[in-house]
Amino acid sequence: MFKCRIQFRWLRILGVAFVHSLVWCSQASLADDLFLDRVAPILQRRCVTCHNDSTHKGAFSVQSAESTFVDGYIVAGDSVASRLVELITPIDGHAQMPKDSDPLTAQEVEWISEWINAGAVWPKAHRLEEPSVQDFNGWSYLPIKRPDVPIVDSEWVRTPIDAFILDQLRQKGLTHSPPADRRTLIRRLTYDLTGLPPTYDEVQAFVSDPATDAYEKLVERLLASKHYGERWAQHWLDVVKYADSCGYDKDKLRPNAWPYRDYVIRSFNDDKPYARFVQEQIAGDALFPGEPDGILGLGFIAAGPWDFIGHVEVSESKIDGKVARNLDRDDMVSGTLNTFCSVTVQCARCHNHKFDPITQEHYYGLQAIFAAVDRADRPFDLDPEIERRRIALGSDIATHKASLQAIDKELDMAGGAPFAELKAQIVALQAKQSVNKSAAFGYHSEIAATPDAPKWVLVDLKESTSIAKIVLHPCHDEFANIGAGFGFPVRFHIEVSPDGQSWQRIDDRSNEDFPNPGLTPVEGLVPNLPIKQIRVTATKLSKRSNDFIFAVAELEALNDAGVNRALGAAVSSADSIEAPVRWSRNNLTDGQWAVHGDQGAAEQLALATQEYAAILSRIETPEVITKRKSIQDALASATADLAKLPAGRMVYAAATQFEPQGNFLPTKGIPRPIHLLIRGDIQQPREVSRAGVLPLRKDENWLMGDELDESQRRAELAKWLTSKEHPLLWRSIVNRIWQYHFGDGIVATPNDFGRMGAKPTHPELLDWLATEFRDGGQSMKALHRLIVTSNVYRQSSQGSAEFASNAAIDGGN
Repeated sequence: MFKCRIQFRWLRILGVAFVHSLVWCSQASLADDLFLDRVAPILQRRCVTCHNDSTHKGAFSVQSAESTFVDGYIVAGDSVASRLVELITPIDGHAQMPKDSDPLTAQEVEWISEWINAGAVWPKAHRLEEPSVQDFNGWSYLPIKRPDVPIVDSEWVRTPIDAFILDQLRQKGLTHSPPADRRTLIRRLTYDLTGLPPTYDEVQAFVSDPATDAYEKLVERLLASKHYGERWAQHWLDVVKYADSCGYDKDKLRPNAWPYRDYVIRSFNDDKPYARFVQEQIAGDALFPGEPDGILGLGFIAAGPWDFIGHVEVSESKIDGKVARNLDRDDMVSGTLNTFCSVTVQCARCHNHKFDPITQEHYYGLQAIFAAVDRADRPFDLDPEIERRRIALGSDIATHKASLQAIDKELDMAGGAPFAELKAQIVALQAKQSVNKSAAFGYHSEIAATPDAPKWVLVDLKESTSIAKIVLHPCHDEFANIGAGFGFPVRFHIEVSPDGQSWQRIDDRSNEDFPNPGLTPVEGLVPNLPIKQIRVTATKLSKRSNDFIFAVAELEALNDAGVNRALGAAVSSADSIEAPVRWSRNNLTDGQWAVHGDQGAAEQLALATQEYAAILSRIETPEVITKRKSIQDALASATADLAKLPAGRMVYAAATQFEPQGNFLPTKGIPRPIHLLIRGDIQQPREVSRAGVLPLRKDENWLMGDELDESQRRAELAKWLTSKEHPLLWRSIVNRIWQYHFGDGIVATPNDFGRMGAKPTHPELLDWLATEFRDGGQSMKALHRLIVTSNVYRQSSQGSAEFASNAAIDGGN
């Protein structure tokens, strides 16, 4: 009996516990449902864009359970004590959050409060992501299909445009206006096509012309006018933000911007097919190499504002420099997509686009296309043959330089660790040493294209005298970072003469390369001979940058007493650049030369240089020497041929090669790494972005291959833009042309074809014009002709009280 009572008691306890468990599970389930069905969608839609783990505005994130409760904004079980409820509850119709937006509804606030009072249960695995639009069903993304022209029984229909418009008017119980008189038509047409008023004589001639095709002849005359290109280039240059100065604080002039302007004018006058016009402006150098317009068109990419201070005066490694370049790429991306596609892609610089299917990944993928591009002056030739020759020689030079670099890498591998250590030691010592020098650097030969060009310099002592030692002092100059030993010959010999007739070689260094001596004097002992003249001949010149020179700071001729008998002596030479005060023949015997401020460092440098040269002579085989010489000769030849070409003109355009200006350095075609930036903040980089375009439909592959170089990326972008299947490009341009003729576009927001832009008033007409233009040769003049010869265009703009009354009655019904 006792045992049964105990068992019954335990059953009661277990039963109560089971009931409590069921109640708890039920409450937890309800809380889960409340969160997933009601609260999570609110937080996803209204909060997480600003309050996420990355942005963390107000030190608060609602992206996950861990982040939401750690900041103290929510007190589970007590909505009144929860700061979150206080922030979202409207007072007099206004709430603190969401900031700069409509407040949550009373129902939404109630659901969040109810969820908190129920324990604020957040399923552990649930995480909110920033919203992004994935819907490609907006009208502008749909494929373009050529609609049938409406069948309208009316003599008024002169062109398909009239049929589309009249069909819509009749559906609304309206009709067209009467035609404008001839005086109005010639003024309207002339202003539209040339931007100028017609002359008195032109008006009188047109008004009195009895020909039935007088208007059509007027259209053709105006389209053939040079002023047509000027007028419509003006519209285009406004869209692309063309200016003759850079804007920003210093607003520097762009003296070479005008060739792009003239290119646009000529393109309109020549009626260039639109796809070609677009491609030239994005990647003309890649798609049409050797053609002037392929470079001139790139002025489009450089047309926008440019921050001189942020690029030239601030290093790219600094925050302001990074910001300037980020904004520069933003202008290139937004300019391209705004102009050609009427898409507000720039909204995705800081967050996924709120209304269109454009994510930050897409935006920074577009930035990566322009990662190596800057705005700068670049040469072009109006003669296509010269331009092609310039491109070919430039390619040859790049190939030869790459081959020389490959040889250097092979030697580095052959030399091993000791060779690499010596090279690093030499660089460190060169950077460490201080140099004292006068303004007169020394003697400098003319520049040679090859290292074996003959160069010599001669010192005349006036009379024969006994000389015990000849000393050559190397130069120091900062050009091309050569520094100490600048221009000192790689191979040379010294000769002396007692009378200027017979010569004796006293020091021969012409059989193997002489290591750069730095600033260490090079001495040559002289047999006990009377000497009147001394001649130094360079048989292998020193490499400067892409050319070769011979330079010596001072020549001393010391007698037994150490007196320099060459001081002030006359100097002659094969040639000389004669650029005083730095460089002059007379500097060779002026008694001035550069010396080390730290002699200890100089001695270490000299020793390291000798050891480096010893290893180099061991690993540089005759085959390597011959191969290097052959490549150097080819490089010198190509460089010389390039220099002989006529100097090209300059255009301010997209460029990767240009003369450095302060901290503004060319990328030489090497793309910068482009990071996705949290909230567009350069100090909050995330992963490196891959180059890509915008997807135009769901699941479309929008990324480019990683193997594409800088110009190939732009070429792919240009091809993507001008694809016949691209719905945005063709709709955008015909809408812009319509806008400039009628004041409003068929789409009233010509720069925004997204969900926040206007919808087309006549979508079938827009698509008919887009396909007609795309498939009919892409002729701007043909599109103008189609529009201005329509009766829609030729209507009177005078108001009609009768029509206005009928429209008001129709609208009221």
